[in-house]
Amino acid sequence: MITTVTLNPAIDREYFVQENKPKSHQYLYTERDIKVSPGGKGLLSAINLRKLGYSDVQNIGFVGGRQGLFFEKMVQEHGITTNYIFTESEIRNNIFVISRDPVTYTHYNDYSYKVEHGDVKSLIKRFRRGIIDSDFIMISGSIPEGVNFSIYQRLIQICHEAGKDVYLHASGEVLNRALEEQPKVVVPYFKHTNKILDKKIVNDEDYIWAGKKLQENGAKYVMMPFHCSRLLFDKNGDVYQLTPRDFCLRNWLGAGEAYNAAFFDYVYQYGFDFLEANKYAGAAALAIAESKEIFLADRAMIKEKTDNIIIKKLGV
Repeated sequence: MITTVTLNPAIDREYFVQENKPKSHQYLYTERDIKVSPGGKGLLSAINLRKLGYSDVQNIGFVGGRQGLFFEKMVQEHGITTNYIFTESEIRNNIFVISRDPVTYTHYNDYSYKVEHGDVKSLIKRFRRGIIDSDFIMISGSIPEGVNFSIYQRLIQICHEAGKDVYLHASGEVLNRALEEQPKVVVPYFKHTNKILDKKIVNDEDYIWAGKKLQENGAKYVMMPFHCSRLLFDKNGDVYQLTPRDFCLRNWLGAGEAYNAAFFDYVYQYGFDFLEANKYAGAAALAIAESKEIFLADRAMIKEKTDNIIIKKLGV
């Protein structure tokens, strides 16, 4: 089984318009101009893993309100086992407006809903039971209001007690605290604040500092988003840059989650080779970025792009 954790999911609503004109009415007349899908970092990775052929994938987290029922139904339609704690508050929405001419991208991120203390206790119990048969555990994304910043630290501790490694994709204080439990692979997520470990990330030296500092604080391996590339920090202290070659960015949504899913897919097939797994994952992200699709179709979609991914060692 594969377990992904999404504590703060959302319903993603994409609107494709010819031109994004502020202060004007826009009318969408065809289904191709509107996409509604379940959103959340761990969840999107779970759906990608199902499409790559994994039959037993579950998503654990909070959902709420009448929209939460709609959300769960969409998730189940993708073949994901839903293992949710339902809250009284409504699940949030993310709105994406994509313009064709000129190409623009506007994102409205809804407020987080509130989770009660009892809901958190229920989730921890369910998580402990839910990971017993898991071969891979991914904890991703932000946390909703009412959840303590130590939640990921607690979940990772439970995983380690059960002898299981964790892939962590997080940001802010929840990431800072989680590092104390030494997750195996960490992907920092920082586009909302431009900070990692409370430091503003501005130039290339800041990225290098942040990756090494994450390792000092507990991460064994770090995969750092770096503009349209990635910086890779292996357990020996070496730093690499992964870069796509000759690409056309058409889609902002889903590439990072395809990366995470493909990384595991490689490890599951061939064993833990950090650089090769990242090359394969980078090809998956590139495949999504160059398409209008949110999810991977199959492994062939990844393999078509592997020759477009370059990894070089940096002298730092």
